[in-house]
Amino acid sequence: MSEFKINRGQGKCSITGRAFTDGEKYIVALKPDGELEGAFTRVDICMEAWERQGEAGYIAWWPTEYSTKRKPALLDPDALWEVFHKARRKEDEAPAPEAPTEVAEFSREDLDRFAYVAALGLMRLKKIKLKETRRKGKREYLVFDTPGRASQRETYEVLNPELDEAGVENIQDRLADLA
Repeated sequence: MSEFKINRGQGKCSITGRAFTDGEKYIVALKPDGELEGAFTRVDICMEAWERQGEAGYIAWWPTEYSTKRKPALLDPDALWEVFHKARRKEDEAPAPEAPTEVAEFSREDLDRFAYVAALGLMRLKKIKLKETRRKGKREYLVFDTPGRASQRETYEVLNPELDEAGVENIQDRLADLA
């Protein structure tokens, strides 16, 4: 399977520079990005500009609607695994050489919350299964297994930070902002 790199939308028309309003329909178009194979430039174009210029030079386009409402939960499995593994790193463990320095700006409490919410997302995607809960002192830990043959399963333990629904949504928003 090929992997494509596409930049994110900017919330404004790439032609006129005008910011989109909530509920406004516009066109998302893709064009090849120079010499890089599999790289595309995303261009968001308001309907007026699209009607003037048309589809010439774009390899794909589709209509969409701008929304200022909350973005959907982060459900990209690779991104969730990355957050999950980085957030689970023990405090006394030295960061891996390839680990970005952003992790250093979060408290242990933040990292525990990130790991928990990422685990919920991975469980929703059926990448891990809840095996059991354990208590250590006053703290509850969730124990997850990866699916598959017993000899190939990995087990992970995640602190339950006892977040309510609003707390989970807050962490999802923070993770989406980091993505």
